[in-house]
Amino acid sequence: MLYRNFFKLYVVMPLTFSVVILLASCSGNSAEKQAKADADSARARAVRSAHPDPRIYADQVAEAEQKMKASTTLDVNLANRAIKAYLDFASTFPDDSRAPDYYFRAGGIAVAAGNYDQGIACYDHIVQKYPDYKYVVEALYQEAMIYDSNLPGQDEKARVLYEQLIHDYPKNKLADDAKAAISHLGKTDEEIVKEFEAKNKK
Repeated sequence: MLYRNFFKLYVVMPLTFSVVILLASCSGNSAEKQAKADADSARARAVRSAHPDPRIYADQVAEAEQKMKASTTLDVNLANRAIKAYLDFASTFPDDSRAPDYYFRAGGIAVAAGNYDQGIACYDHIVQKYPDYKYVVEALYQEAMIYDSNLPGQDEKARVLYEQLIHDYPKNKLADDAKAAISHLGKTDEEIVKEFEAKNKK
């Protein structure tokens, strides 16, 4: 009995206590390692966010375009994904030569999908931020056309944009189209057809 008490008191209990300490130490080290890993991961995300890789965004654009081309009809979900891919790239890399192209494409898809406000925003961004873009006149004309053809009661906004095009780009071929569009503002298709027929009779 005396031996058993001695063994329990001086051997078993110290050994148990040591195991508990060891486990606690290991648990603490594991928690510290996890915390360090989480911190490292957070720092990595911050670095990626501060220095985004254009190749990743370009791959997303390519994937979205491929899916759009493979679709035989306009799929709104695919359209929205393509718009997002274009705008994510263009807004993240505004100085990239592809940025205005992607705004232009996003605007066209948005209008086709019936999202006219987003189309206007894309075209207007081009006009405001990329005045030297090769299709800036087309962007301005398309913005005016949305107000003219797709948004009832917005004739005045369309007129302002048409007049801006005529004033800023008088030698562009779309200036004549803008003048014709102004003359048709507020008129129904039937009225426009009658005017056209009347002119041809003269």
